[in-house]
Amino acid sequence: MTNKQPSNSLGLTAGAAFIAALVFFTLWMGVILQPVVEVRVAEVEGADDTVCYFVEPDFQLRWIHSVEKQWWEEQYQRIDGSSTEAAELLLTTTYFEAFGAGTPSTEMLAPVQKPGYLGYQINESLPNLNWVVSRLTKGEIDYGDHRVLIHQLVPDYSEVTIMPKMYGFIDRFNKDLCHDIPSDGSR
Repeated sequence: MTNKQPSNSLGLTAGAAFIAALVFFTLWMGVILQPVVEVRVAEVEGADDTVCYFVEPDFQLRWIHSVEKQWWEEQYQRIDGSSTEAAELLLTTTYFEAFGAGTPSTEMLAPVQKPGYLGYQINESLPNLNWVVSRLTKGEIDYGDHRVLIHQLVPDYSEVTIMPKMYGFIDRFNKDLCHDIPSDGSR
């Protein structure tokens, strides 16, 4: 009887294949970019900005108009490009409960009307949005099945910048989803 020793080459080959797959996966995750909508709140000088994101391409901003004291809603769509610079936001429609000063009235009526609101089709492309929110206007961001009460997350009269971006795996890992931020703004 002969005693056969298992071949070490099979174990070395399997180990090398596993390491190569792990390196490939790591590089792939670092290179693959996902389109997102980034929400950035400018903090006081010297402090880091609060940043969160969501992946849904459609979202809505809602607030109470400062003069009319009625809800105003704007619906947006993220238009992806080959890079962050090529991406944009498309304001598709706007809805409001009351008609007054500053209300658009020359646009076409929105194809879908909401009960209690008047809607207009806008279709205006924007590179980003700069939005000032306060507790008085009750600003919120709605996307997917989430409603983010942004006015509860930030100090009054904070400037919120909303922009389309391309995030790599590390970016997504280092930033919070907007609906995961505690409502008291703590981290």
